[in-house]
Amino acid sequence: MTLPELPTLLAGFFDFMDTPQWRAWPFNSGYGEQLLPSVARLVFVALIMGAILLFLRFLFGPGGRLRDEEMDREAREQTERERAELREQLEKGEISELEYKVKMKGLED
Repeated sequence: MTLPELPTLLAGFFDFMDTPQWRAWPFNSGYGEQLLPSVARLVFVALIMGAILLFLRFLFGPGGRLRDEEMDREAREQTERERAELREQLEKGEISELEYKVKMKGLED
């Protein structure tokens, strides 16, 4: 495809999208584009995306049916190592008690 062919290709694509069966997808009043059908399309797509995300969270999220137990174990070990490092830094005086509390709060489960 060369640059001079691009306007023709885009015009054909927009003509295809302007056909009646695409203008009315998935719902339309049938009397031309209005605000409500556009909003309804956006809500429809958002609901589908939300359902997919919830389904994936159910399967692979915390306590999910298909979640790998090895991942949870590694995450717990890493958190414990970070907590031990913070305690050591506090004991050596490398960080203040306020910094220690803030960082420990970030490591809570």
